[in-house]
Amino acid sequence: MRTSILLVALTVVFFSCKKDIEVKAVSSDASNNVATPITSVKASYWDSVFTRYGGGWTGGDQAVSYKLPDGRSLWLFGDSFVDTVYPNRKRPVTGFIHNTMVTMDAAGGNFTTYKKGTAKNPQPYFQATGKSYYWPVFTFMNTAKTQVYVFLDKIKPTSGTGSFAFKVTGVDVAILNYPDLTIQQITPFSTGDFINWAGAAMENDDDYIYLYGTESTQYNKFIHIARTPKSTPLSSVTYFDGTNWINDPLLSKRMQGGVSESFSFFKNQGKYYLVSQENLLGPNIYIWDAQSPTGPFTRKRLIYTTPQLAGSVPLWTYNASAHIELNQNNQLLVGYCANSQTSAGLYSNADSYRPYFVWATNWE
Repeated sequence: MRTSILLVALTVVFFSCKKDIEVKAVSSDASNNVATPITSVKASYWDSVFTRYGGGWTGGDQAVSYKLPDGRSLWLFGDSFVDTVYPNRKRPVTGFIHNTMVTMDAAGGNFTTYKKGTAKNPQPYFQATGKSYYWPVFTFMNTAKTQVYVFLDKIKPTSGTGSFAFKVTGVDVAILNYPDLTIQQITPFSTGDFINWAGAAMENDDDYIYLYGTESTQYNKFIHIARTPKSTPLSSVTYFDGTNWINDPLLSKRMQGGVSESFSFFKNQGKYYLVSQENLLGPNIYIWDAQSPTGPFTRKRLIYTTPQLAGSVPLWTYNASAHIELNQNNQLLVGYCANSQTSAGLYSNADSYRPYFVWATNWE
């Protein structure tokens, strides 16, 4: 995972109807004087799509989606299970790999897992050298729609035990051929972790793709912003210093705090929005308005407070994201990652490691 902990699980059961009936009211952030609070509806249909029992991916985190030109949704997952989940939702201690991709149609069908290796010896789709491994984070395409760019956190295990025994050593980019999504090459983007340039991306209508990174301090995370030409991604990259676009990433400016390691930035009906879970694995998911791709960010509102249990298994929840290609009836589909706080919980209840979803209303 990313702000990470370990693994996550999901299962497939398709409902004949997409209507969701479990409703939770969510109050707005009173300090911002929002007149109409956002309400959330549990997205039971999309929860069911990712409740899987076998035949490929059965659990994972990150769960960022992107709509491909042919109508498929491409989903990126970090640490993943590609095993068999038993009817009682327990899983065997097998089938764990560090990343996968999944494609599906607009209704969640034609679920296809991208990995390497064999069923008995699965391997991650994106393979790093040595002891390092990759967590895919976000994706975008070039203007010609011939290539898919996947940003990858490069992870190195560290000494010690537990869920946080890892370090981000940089960001690489996988360039995939479209439409078969085969890997053309993997190339370095940045080194070190002072700014992790794998927070989010947005394809804007000004011929640029905006890249959002995070600078982590002990108690906070801050957004930094870069951009690259949409027609020739990564041919040049410039960084925002609060006024101008410059060449030195170390001189980029903090633009917003209180975010997660991974988040969503998107445009809808001429307006920009930021969606993020609060920092430090907090349960609250927020949305901000943005006046431009660089902010400023205003009108912070609470979308949802995530539950902290899956059955009897205590959870961490993190890295909320918006899935705007799946919006319906002016409702925003928002997902978040859940992860067991204990290793045993990952295997005793597959639903302790998986994405969950809600529909948000009155979010604009």
